[in-house]
Amino acid sequence: MNNSTRILFFIFLFCFLVCPVFSQEWSVLHQFNPAQTLQKIEFHNKDFGITVGSLYNGSTKNIHITRDGGKTWMDVSSGYTSMRFMDIAILNDSVMYMSGNNGIIIRSTDGGLNWKTLTTNVTEQIWGIYFIDAKIGYAVGSNGLIMRTNNAGNDWEIRPSGTNHLFYKVTVTSSGVCFASGSNILLRSEDGGDSWQAVDFFPFEPPADWIRSIQFVNDQTGYACADIGRIYKTNDGGKTWYRLPSITQEPLFELHFLDENFGMVCGFNGTILKTENGGMSWTPMTSPLGNEHLYSIDLIDKDNGYICSHFGNVLQLKNASDIDDESNDNSALMLYPNPANDWIHIHAKNEISDKQKHQATLIDGHGHVLLNFEIQEFSRLDISNYPVGIYTILVEGDLSQIMRFIKI
Repeated sequence: MNNSTRILFFIFLFCFLVCPVFSQEWSVLHQFNPAQTLQKIEFHNKDFGITVGSLYNGSTKNIHITRDGGKTWMDVSSGYTSMRFMDIAILNDSVMYMSGNNGIIIRSTDGGLNWKTLTTNVTEQIWGIYFIDAKIGYAVGSNGLIMRTNNAGNDWEIRPSGTNHLFYKVTVTSSGVCFASGSNILLRSEDGGDSWQAVDFFPFEPPADWIRSIQFVNDQTGYACADIGRIYKTNDGGKTWYRLPSITQEPLFELHFLDENFGMVCGFNGTILKTENGGMSWTPMTSPLGNEHLYSIDLIDKDNGYICSHFGNVLQLKNASDIDDESNDNSALMLYPNPANDWIHIHAKNEISDKQKHQATLIDGHGHVLLNFEIQEFSRLDISNYPVGIYTILVEGDLSQIMRFIKI
């Protein structure tokens, strides 16, 4: 690094350390025990949210509810063990639905405390569920399944889709146009779901375009994401779509836009991307879980959001200035120097026993895993070959901790 570059970097460093920081970071909010795959997370407002997992230990308490923005969670029985639930639809503080395997749809009318199984008369996987009001809802799934209810889920009628493709998601625009997206297919209905037609102008590309998530922010503007890092957009109400630039090849599972410009998407191997210009460019964000798959994202506003993961973690989006200092006196590990040049040292404040698990992962600012190593009572890490930037060390197990440092 030459002198002029070093001076500029230290100016940046001063601003980073001293000035207020408004960058956004994801941190681990909660991990459910036992570990379970959390397929979907949905918040009705900043306080009330639900996530649902797949438990295989005989327990039926695979629904998790928070009423305080994720600070505490209550485990609730779905009535099923070893059941995979894939989607959540929250209508209000009292009424909500979930869809899962074997044609199962369950409903709660008391804020998620108790759930009742509804009659669907199908056995397909129901991947997506969406309600436009208290009475009318849609559900989609495997083998080309599209269903509609006109009486709050008490009865469901199958609507012909004309295909056996798997459908992942169903959504309805504010003007009432319905869309069902899935495995190399996107259907559209303009008559409330009575009949469905293929969207002719969608740039499907081999080998696969599994459209796992679709959302409209208004009548004209919509977004969709698929496998192999593909992200799509429409500006004419879903009649024609075009592919947006993307910076990943990872399968993308869900996107959430707050308006025409600001949105995020999550997917395999810890992928989190953010756009502030309607998808014309994307910025990678770091997952504190490294390469753990991320299945669902829900944004409350531009500064607050949640993600659920493959091994039962819930992530929370916060401004960097709001995140607690992981190097405080209550931490089990101390990292120094920070900033660092060639070496960093990690010191355990208490003696580490041979029985303790203390694996660590070094992650760069783009979320790439650089190194897996074991924490000792005194550890020394060579960072001389890494470029200038901000790095994260994720420590798992008994010494669970997140540490960040700046390489200069």
